[in-house]
Amino acid sequence: MTVGSGLFVRLLLAAILAGAAAGKARPRGRDAARAMLAAAGLRSARLRSALTWAAVTAELVLAGWLLSGRALALAATLVAALGLAFAAVAACARVRGHRRVACGCFGGTTARPWWLAALRALGLAALALVLIVPAPTAPGELVLLWIAVGVLLVLVLLLAVVVAAMVRQVGVLTLRLGPRAPLELAAEGPSLGEPAPPLDGLARDASELVVFGSPACRLCLELEPGLRALARDGLPVRRVDELAEPEQFSRWNVPGTPFVVHVRDGVAVAKGLVNTLEQVEMLLDAGMLRSAEMSRA
Repeated sequence: MTVGSGLFVRLLLAAILAGAAAGKARPRGRDAARAMLAAAGLRSARLRSALTWAAVTAELVLAGWLLSGRALALAATLVAALGLAFAAVAACARVRGHRRVACGCFGGTTARPWWLAALRALGLAALALVLIVPAPTAPGELVLLWIAVGVLLVLVLLLAVVVAAMVRQVGVLTLRLGPRAPLELAAEGPSLGEPAPPLDGLARDASELVVFGSPACRLCLELEPGLRALARDGLPVRRVDELAEPEQFSRWNVPGTPFVVHVRDGVAVAKGLVNTLEQVEMLLDAGMLRSAEMSRA
């Protein structure tokens, strides 16, 4: 690599990292980054917040490091590792059923296809590797380099096909299994039988449904028509958006989305992660039964 091309790559990488950090440092960018981590399966709101700030700090430090021109091989290796980590988060979100994610980089909060986020992250890693791999000095070395790149691309494509096939098979199996009961764990969500945490808009009278969702959550979007139907039938539905009200996720101890809490007369009587309208209805039935048992006790 020539001195001029190496300087160009360094400046380009530094600009990308600084722009990504500036975007995630803004409130809406931070919310989008935390939502992406939640989509990938990270349940702790505090850990999601800490990792978001860690990513911002790492991007700023690496941008300054690249501009300094010192220990470039180590700096480029860390940039490549950061890009691979971002790609892994996008892939995990897809495996968990999220087709679209928003990382918050450059201030963008619009959810885009997961593969585009992964591809951008892999592109960052590939650009960083340019600073690590020495330029070939002979025509034969150049041919070998292109052969190696081609083989790696083929392997990556094969891996992508295998992962896509596995994801599709999991989806088919889920459909064959049919509706299951909502996942209700004592350590997640508000304590059952206790007053529901504070939340604006709750009447705390008769049955109410509190639904925690995220713009990047595919299942949340699929549930929306059913929730509107329940609301038309007279059941109050209070939606809590992860980007608009992130503090409520911590207050209600929400592990992920979509998460539904059945509140009756201000008391949490049923809760759980749901995937279908049938599971929401099961949760409503369970809450009514539990409420009746509590009244008799």
